[in-house]
Order: sequence, then C-alpha cells, then structure tokens
Amino acid sequence: MSDGEVIRSAPYRDLFADCQEFKDLVNAHKDTIEISDVDNNVAPHRANGTSTKEKHHINGSGYTKSEKPSPAHQLIKEEERETGDTGLKPYMIYLRQNRGFMYASLCVISHMIFIVGQIAQNSWMAANVQDPRVSTLRLITVYIVIGLCTVLFLLSRCLSVVVLGVQTSRSLFSQLLDSLFRAPMSFYDSTPLGRVLSRVSSDLSTVDLDVPFAFMFSLSASLNGYSNLGVLAVVTWQVLFVSVPMIVLSVRLQRYYLASAKELMRINGTTKSALANHLGESISGAITIRAFEEEDRFFDKNSDLVDKNAIPYFYNFAATEWLIQRLEIMSAAVLSFSAFLIVLLPPGTFSPGE
Repeated sequence: MSDGEVIRSAPYRDLFADCQEFKDLVNAHKDTIEISDVDNNVAPHRANGTSTKEKHHINGSGYTKSEKPSPAHQLIKEEERETGDTGLKPYMIYLRQNRGFMYASLCVISHMIFIVGQIAQNSWMAANVQDPRVSTLRLITVYIVIGLCTVLFLLSRCLSVVVLGVQTSRSLFSQLLDSLFRAPMSFYDSTPLGRVLSRVSSDLSTVDLDVPFAFMFSLSASLNGYSNLGVLAVVTWQVLFVSVPMIVLSVRLQRYYLASAKELMRINGTTKSALANHLGESISGAITIRAFEEEDRFFDKNSDLVDKNAIPYFYNFAATEWLIQRLEIMSAAVLSFSAFLIVLLPPGTFSPGE
C-alpha cells in the first residue's frame, strides 16, 4: 500500500524484484532489526550469562531464520489456565476481600436461623392443630409471628450476600486496575487486547453477578436439603439406611461433575479471549480488509471463533443435565423409600398431625 491505496498485489518474490516501494519497506525493516541487534549486544541479559539471539537474513528469495525462536523470546504468549482441582484457594481469595468472611458467616447464620424458624413453624402447626386447648386465633397468631421473624432473617441473608458481592467485586476490580496501570510495556506487547478485555469484562461480570448468587443458592439448597433429611430421620429413622448411601453417591457424582465443569469453563475463558481479540483487530484493520476485499474471510473466521466459544457452553449444559437426572433419581428413591416405610409402620405410630 502507498498513500492509502493498494498499488500492487503479488507474491513476495515478485514484489521484491519489481516493486521499489516494497523493497524500500523491507530494507527499512532490515535496518531496524540490525539496530535492535546492536542494542542487544551492548546490554545482554546478565541473568543468563549469555543472550541467545535469533539472526535474521533478508534477501531476494525471502525471509529466513537461522534459529527457531525459543518460548522465552516469543512475542505473543499463549494464554495460561489452571488445570485440575485448585482446592479452596479461589474461595479463600474471594472471601478475604473487604471482610468477606464476616458477611459470609452472617449469611450462613441467618439462613440457619431461617431454617430453624421454618421447622418450628411447621412443628407448632402439626402439634397443636388438633389440640382443643389451643384456640384458632392463638394457633394462627403464633404461626404468623414465627413466619415474620424468619422473614427478617431471610432478608438479612439476602442483604449479606449483596454486600458480600459488592464489596468483593469492588476490591478485586481495584486490584485489577492497579495491576494493569502498573504493568510494564512488555506485558501489553505480549498480551493481546482481547485477552485484557475478556478479563475486565466477562470475568468481572461473573465475579459481580454469578459468584455471590451462586453462593447463596448453593448454600440455601445444601442447608435445606440436610435439614429436610434431618427432620425425615427424626420421624422415620429407618430412612437413614437409604439416605446415607445416597449422600455418599451424590458426593462422588459431584466430584465427577465438577472436574468436567471446571475444565469446560476454563476452556470457554480462553476461547472468549481469542474471539474478542480477533474482533478488535478486525475493527482496527477494517480499511485494509476492505481494500484487499477480504471481508468474507474475516467474517468466516469470526463465525468459526463464535462456534468454538459456544461449544463449551453446550457441553456444560449437557453435563449439568447429566447431573440433574441422577440427583433426581436419588431424590425419588429416598422419598419412595420413606413413604414405603411410613406405610409399613404399625397403625397408630403417627397421628395425622405429626
């Protein structure tokens, strides 16, 4: 290109032989490389003792390299991602931000009190609904008072989760901005813009919205499940013969599912960076792309990256449905066995209100 116009399009050898503008561009690039090599000879790496330099040669036949670049000298580094089980480290990092442990503990305590209130509410109604000494007004009044108290603790749980999410997100965002502003220029030379945008957009959106509410839902579901199992065990203790093996089996299924789900989400994080980087570069070079009439190639490349980014989502949904199906089967087995035991118990063991 010259003066904003495409003056010629041909293979490298033909351009180097016939096009003076292209030859001047190649010679200027060669001079820049020679100056860079001289600077590297003046200030070599002292940590390694010697510096390994890649020698370049530009001639009429093409651009050749005498040595292959080592990973340490690669300009654009591949995106790193964790593999395997990281343990409790990510959760500890999340909860250590801005008194996160305090808000998480308050959330757990509030929900436990809410569950105790629900059990007390149902127990009061079941124990006194047929008692002639308890009036209907008193029965309903006590039931409503217990319900209102549990609602207050439920509200406390929700507020604790919201404050936990806001404070943690604010702290992590400040740390991320501080790292980006203090990063050396070599970091931006070796890191594509799409990778940075993916970290500050989609990843922070996950921390802002998904993590706190997922924490609340998982906490409430776990505590509700164990409380229901406890009440069921008090009423019919024989159900423990089925419940305990089911709990062990569910824990094993959970570990099997988490191993796949974590890897799928990590893969999705890397594919999202490539998509954002390609889109940003395409927008920046839109004039050149249109000048060479390569719109279809870039559009197909973008569609291919979109498909690759959507593939982990599809497999993640499939894995989730796989887990849901097995958990529902186990829940149905526990409930069926409990109902079967209640039917087999001698008459008069339980009254209709218990």
